[in-house]
Amino acid sequence: MKKHVLTVVVIVYITYMLWASCFLIADAYAAVEDFEPDYGFAPEIDGDIERSKKEWENASKEEIRLKTESPSDDVGILTDIWVMQNASDLYISIQFELELEYRSPNEFIAILISEDDSEGNTSFYDAKIVQFYDLGGPNEDYEFRDYHIVNGLFIRDDEDNGDGAADLHGNKMIYEFRIPVNESEGEDDEDVNLEFGDPYAFKIVYGENLNYNAIENKKSNIVLIEIQYPENIEEPWWKIFLFIMAIIFFSIIGGLYGLYIYKILILKKKIRRIRE
Repeated sequence: MKKHVLTVVVIVYITYMLWASCFLIADAYAAVEDFEPDYGFAPEIDGDIERSKKEWENASKEEIRLKTESPSDDVGILTDIWVMQNASDLYISIQFELELEYRSPNEFIAILISEDDSEGNTSFYDAKIVQFYDLGGPNEDYEFRDYHIVNGLFIRDDEDNGDGAADLHGNKMIYEFRIPVNESEGEDDEDVNLEFGDPYAFKIVYGENLNYNAIENKKSNIVLIEIQYPENIEEPWWKIFLFIMAIIFFSIIGGLYGLYIYKILILKKKIRRIRE
């Protein structure tokens, strides 16, 4: 009797763990937005989307939520993220609506960039930030800032790599960022070099002051962006070399096989003549 009870308990436990793991896996996948951005004309980075110039027309567009990690019941801010690229830059626009009374004069949007597609917090090394000062006041201004992150500390880069701007349209704020890609020259240890064909993890952070590590900052889930090759850029030379070598190899194999068949046919003819 005890064995039957134990068996039932084990089966119930295993069933529960499988059921729970399915939800955890589903939730983990739901926490990631994937982008394979299309190519388009470079928009002017000024916080204003000019429809007449068809700015951001080819952008991939998704909705995300910026939420605090605590409390867990925070519904967050519904946010549009647009992603587009060309041969030299990746473009990201962050847009959301918030009534003026709930806006901070020192709000910011930061784009954190991982060195690869790793989703761990320690892998985010590069930060592109648009920081407001006196938003809605007489001295309203903003600044684009470029940081690298070491042990959780935001350290200002010696030189800004990229560009960013923002503008308020009624209750809607539009942030625009330009991030260089495939910089084979002038690489440094303060920025993530986004290379063609590779995916990178991004995270969007919204805050209300100059403390970029504040616990009340609202963050997005992981956003994966794969940097696309331009259509006019050929595959790397080594891939072309391997392809050509494969053609030569199989051509030689095919030729040898054909020669083998030919010799067999000749040999059969000789044997037939001898027998006759």
